[in-house]
Amino acid sequence: MKKILLFGLFVIANTVLFGQQQGIYSNFMMNDYYYNPAIAGSKDVNIASVGYRNQWVGFQDAPVNMYANLYGSYKDQGKIGYGGSIVSQKSGLTSTTGIYVNYAHHFKLSKTIKLGLGVQPGYLQYRIRMYDAIMADQNDEVFNSNIYLTSAFDINAGFNLYHKKFFVMGSVQHLLGNSAKMTSYNSSLSFHYNFIGGYNFKLKKQPIDIQPSLMVKYVKPVPVQATLMVKGVYQEKYWLGLLFRTNDAVGVCVGIKLKDRLNISYGYDICVSKIRKYNSGSHEVFLSYAINKKRPTLEEEDDKLNNSILEDMKKKMDKKEK
Repeated sequence: MKKILLFGLFVIANTVLFGQQQGIYSNFMMNDYYYNPAIAGSKDVNIASVGYRNQWVGFQDAPVNMYANLYGSYKDQGKIGYGGSIVSQKSGLTSTTGIYVNYAHHFKLSKTIKLGLGVQPGYLQYRIRMYDAIMADQNDEVFNSNIYLTSAFDINAGFNLYHKKFFVMGSVQHLLGNSAKMTSYNSSLSFHYNFIGGYNFKLKKQPIDIQPSLMVKYVKPVPVQATLMVKGVYQEKYWLGLLFRTNDAVGVCVGIKLKDRLNISYGYDICVSKIRKYNSGSHEVFLSYAINKKRPTLEEEDDKLNNSILEDMKKKMDKKEK
């Protein structure tokens, strides 16, 4: 009886912890669609992406997160966004798999500023593998041959206010809240609040862009957590990012864009909290591919035409001077 009570307490603690925490990704700008359904349709291209995070390497049964996304803009118009995604999270005896679809609509607030609103309904499956538990009595069939399995509907929603120089977005995950019963131990899914903002600086006379960005996350009763990243991009192709996550970790991310379509990035962060003694850091790998090339906007086409006219005029003036 004592053994059963102890194991029950372990399962309850594990389930509550898992239910209150979404998967964490340090490189949130490479993975913004994971946090906000309003991203779909804002980039005027169709994008396929996959990601993997191995957290706290060396720590037994540490979290492992994976995802696969496909999202884009209807007819590349930047007005109606759509998408679909599969997410997977594993931690100890527990695992969650989710399948989501996505709809977003984007509105022009001015010539340069747009607002996107997105909703993402989905379906979650939650599992506890009892047979993997280490028991004092290895012949106890009650705990060695069972899988606890349950499912729930889920909804995420968000907004995205953006300009070519800045962006501000926010989202709420698990909107169904108390109506989504996951297990008899965890009464409901917890609301997850996400805020992301950033600005793009172009250095004069240098092919370098600097992008500071901030993500703030909150889920009750865990304290508010903020991640600051400063990203430098060279020739719109190579980039390096440094990050700091409050009360948790510091890290670095690097990436490259190939032929304006394929993005490859790697991230590594190491704990600054007390748990750093028991792991060697966390690793992330991201791949994204633009299925179609981005079409230039009317503003970009006008700028290109004006620049070509100015160049022709300059050439003619140079010839006259000679």
